[in-house]
Amino acid sequence: MLLLIITIYSLNVLSTDKIDAKSAKNFIGEIKTVCGRVVSTSYRKSTPGRPIFLNFVRDYPDQFFTGLIWMDRAKDNFSYKPDKKLRRKRICVKGRIQQYNNIPQIVINSEKQISFDDG
Repeated sequence: MLLLIITIYSLNVLSTDKIDAKSAKNFIGEIKTVCGRVVSTSYRKSTPGRPIFLNFVRDYPDQFFTGLIWMDRAKDNFSYKPDKKLRRKRICVKGRIQQYNNIPQIVINSEKQISFDDG
């Protein structure tokens, strides 16, 4: 009986970790899994660090949330081209929510931080 209660409690804790991209602004500094649709991507190959921006819910500059991949550091941690594969997909990104120019973001260092969201 005790094992069953612990298992149910654990499932509830895991489910509260997921939040919608529109809600990310309320969790700055916390580790969460942010879910939503990537409406556009931008790969800035000539910018130092070669960032890829994943814009959630709305296109830049009106996005609700940004997934940021520094390809100079993370290129070996991806088996695919994130700017191509993730565009127009519904995904979840896990990490610490930061804020840049009043937009919440998570820095993505590995494809292991990303899951595809069926819901």
